[in-house]
Amino acid sequence: MKTKKYEITDAELEIMKVLWKNGELTLKKIVDILSKDEKKNKSTIKTLLYRLIEKESVMSITNNGKEHTYRAIVSEEEYLKRANESFLEKLYNGSTNKLLLNFVEEKKISKKDLQDLLDLIESED
Repeated sequence: MKTKKYEITDAELEIMKVLWKNGELTLKKIVDILSKDEKKNKSTIKTLLYRLIEKESVMSITNNGKEHTYRAIVSEEEYLKRANESFLEKLYNGSTNKLLLNFVEEKKISKKDLQDLLDLIESED
């Protein structure tokens, strides 16, 4: 069975970011954090958490038999790696060259950033 732990929606990603930044949290604490920046209600957040648990991206831990805390199973680094690979494959057929050329052609990269990339490439040789 193929795992869906890295197939995280934008709404779910907001919860993952909170867990990555803060570690293990209760539902109340997650709601408090997300309510400051966005208008997400407890019911929506709870639904998103259950989806993340089903995907095996987050685990629920029962403390003292009643209070649940939630912790990310998927690390931020691994998620970013998989998301970057997926993005590159979907849009550029896996070609880093095409991606970088697009940024250069569209002038989305500064000369300094381009020089930093060239320096990095040269240092790898």
